[in-house]
Amino acid sequence: MIACEQGRKSGDTQTLGYGDYVRFSKLAEARFGLRFSQKRRPELERGVKQAFAASTCPDLDEYYHLLQDPESSTIHTERLINALTVSETHFFRDAGQFEALRQHVLPQIIKRRRPLRSLRIWSAGCASGEEPYSLAILLRELLPDVDEWAITILATDLNTEALARARKATYGNWAFREEQAKQLRSRYFRKQNGRYRLIPEVQRMVTFNQLNLAEPVYPDYATNTMFMDLILCRNVTIYFAEEITRQIVVRFYDALIDGGWLVVGHSEHSLGTYRRFLIHNFPGAILYQRTGQPTKLSKSWLTPPKQAPRIIAAPAPVPTDVQPDIQPPCILTSPPEEKVDPIEQARELLEFGHSEEARDMLLELVESKPHQASTCALLGQAYANLGCWEEAEHWCREAIQVGKLALNAYYTLALVLQHQGQVTQAIDTMKKVVYIDRHYVPAHFGLADLYHVDGQLSRALKSLDNTNRLLEGRSEDALIVGAEGITVGRMREAIARQQQRWSAEATS
Repeated sequence: MIACEQGRKSGDTQTLGYGDYVRFSKLAEARFGLRFSQKRRPELERGVKQAFAASTCPDLDEYYHLLQDPESSTIHTERLINALTVSETHFFRDAGQFEALRQHVLPQIIKRRRPLRSLRIWSAGCASGEEPYSLAILLRELLPDVDEWAITILATDLNTEALARARKATYGNWAFREEQAKQLRSRYFRKQNGRYRLIPEVQRMVTFNQLNLAEPVYPDYATNTMFMDLILCRNVTIYFAEEITRQIVVRFYDALIDGGWLVVGHSEHSLGTYRRFLIHNFPGAILYQRTGQPTKLSKSWLTPPKQAPRIIAAPAPVPTDVQPDIQPPCILTSPPEEKVDPIEQARELLEFGHSEEARDMLLELVESKPHQASTCALLGQAYANLGCWEEAEHWCREAIQVGKLALNAYYTLALVLQHQGQVTQAIDTMKKVVYIDRHYVPAHFGLADLYHVDGQLSRALKSLDNTNRLLEGRSEDALIVGAEGITVGRMREAIARQQQRWSAEATS
């Protein structure tokens, strides 16, 4: 079982054993195409710990074997994907690339597409939505008649929890760290409960879908990934093996129309991967264009010296005489910095998988404000994510003592007790979650798992029936509150498999 560090803030949690690192890294690459080298071992460990904490498995061996079983691992596999692909981003990230899009690329695309007034953009690896929403805002800044255009902004990601956050379109201060984002916030966002909600006019411009870039499901009409004018895939392929990245880039090339553009992160694989594209150099950005005239890379480009600058000479200059009907941007001044709510910031850190940072922040907060149930509950969650069961139990109980109806604290505590081998107490605690909110789907599903572990098959099946009833009449694509990005359809699929399996067990 995962061990925890001694002391409240002294160092990081203990790492997984080498055998666990090897088997989980092989599983991640085989299932999702994600490669976790020794250098990225801490990221794998963090994700495995977090996903394991959300399961009802008593140890990592059982958890690993559960993931190997396609009949019962649907929900757990999705949670692991979400934990392994946590990606933090922000609005107008990488100012150089967005400036190149604003001044050169989008004006060129707009001029070419104006006769049809249609435009297609794909944000591949969109995380929590800041990138595609930034593109939508940029188009509203550039196009005075934007609402008369047929604009498609497709945003895809493997992480369903990130997609759930993106669809909510509500963000904290940390998402606006770029100067341009701060300037535009008052125009395109409305303050709501200490956070910022995107206005509907921009939110409606973006469509979110789950898609695994490692799978050959694009370009295709079924995934709406054909005939793109612009594709952004930044800081995504660095997590794949180079061979998979090459396959992805080939598919991106085929998904673009002639003259279409590809934007990747500064840390992506070598330039040789993009040799089919024409490479353009802008101040602070290198962008790639499908023109039918691929760049001929010299040996010096393919194997640059260690200290070589990132920016290379452009094989062909971008036309500067492109002047479509563009709305001049308004000159805005930065608003004064607002005080950040530490609870909200800690919650965001947990969402993005930074459990150690959240823990340290929350520990400082409880020293000044020791009697807040929300702070203690979040601390319990942070310690559970780190595999620190005793500390997690302590803080969950502190939260419950302060707030008798602290649902999240009870739910985390039930999982922690199960990891500690206290199944009966875990069942009693999960039943309290159901008592507090009988419509809380994760509690009914979790209770079914706990009953099954305890050998109470009839009660386990009844809890699955209760879970199914709560999902009646809901859309397959609807997200389940508290289920970390799990959809109704995915939950129904998992329930059906469990019912079939457990019914067979009960009969035998």
